[in-house]
Amino acid sequence: MTIDGSITDCSVELGKETRAARLEQVLAELRRRFGEWIIYRLREARPRLGELTISTGSLGLDRATRIAGVPRGRLTEFSGPPTSGKSALAFHVLANAQRQQGFVALIDASHAADFARLQRCGVNLSDLLLVVPESASEAFDITSLLVASEGLDALVISAVNSLVVGPGGDPRSFSQGLRRLLAELAHSPTVVVVLVHVDPLWLRVGRNAARALAHAATLRLAFRPVRLLTHPSGDVQGLRLQVEVVKNKLARPYEVAELAIWRDRGIHVAAELFDLGLAQCLRHDPLGYWFGDTWLGRGRQSAILTLEDDPALALALREALLSKGSSVISDQSSGAPGTNGNRR
Repeated sequence: MTIDGSITDCSVELGKETRAARLEQVLAELRRRFGEWIIYRLREARPRLGELTISTGSLGLDRATRIAGVPRGRLTEFSGPPTSGKSALAFHVLANAQRQQGFVALIDASHAADFARLQRCGVNLSDLLLVVPESASEAFDITSLLVASEGLDALVISAVNSLVVGPGGDPRSFSQGLRRLLAELAHSPTVVVVLVHVDPLWLRVGRNAARALAHAATLRLAFRPVRLLTHPSGDVQGLRLQVEVVKNKLARPYEVAELAIWRDRGIHVAAELFDLGLAQCLRHDPLGYWFGDTWLGRGRQSAILTLEDDPALALALREALLSKGSSVISDQSSGAPGTNGNRR
């Protein structure tokens, strides 16, 4: 290229195929020197990640992450104000890991585990490993050992605020423990989800810890309550929330998903399938809602009940929605858990 920005005849004469071959050689060298996943085309999520994730339980959020859920061998941060649905979604991650015959653990740093809520979200309490640490250093020592064992599939820390600003909190121990955890996580198939309650105390005292956590996390999801879901009688039944992917090292960030968390069941899978399908796969006429040639019902509630009563039909609708989403997400059903090798 000349000083005025014009392309020289020499670069034109190389031809498109030659230039593409040279680019591929450079890409291969970059992957050799810095790791297999250091560079990739933006239109595609990183390869093989469909088999290296655990679903969040929300189809819309799985599609927003563009990697079918939360990644194994990485740190994921769920942040947002209190009562914004973070814990319920993290519990669904644990439940989905158990459905894949995996082992899961909960680090109850805040000493406030709600076992009834865990059960409502689908977690098998008899197989759940529960840790109640007394300090930040103890919490990270236990977490690092569990992750290093390579036996866990998912681990949730609830919530890191207690490890920094709580009675046993220590910002220095938090930073040191976080570095140890990342070193062990680099060779482990474990999904680690960290919950952060964003409140005035955390913003004032936990600023340095928040920056360290934001830097360490591969995937960061920001939770924002939208509105309460109420019964006609006035009783609060759930919460409508918006989740934004504010950081994603594995695919394109800044995707947004909306979902509902219900008090009695967590994520209403059939209702979410219906709402997503209404825009893509379902049709509506004076007789009601249809999925292909199958009649679901006249109204929304009857259609949702039909999906709940017919798991095969719900699965077919889910597959149809996945086929219209990211190709990486559709690959998850055939993937097998494993580590992601040299990711650094």
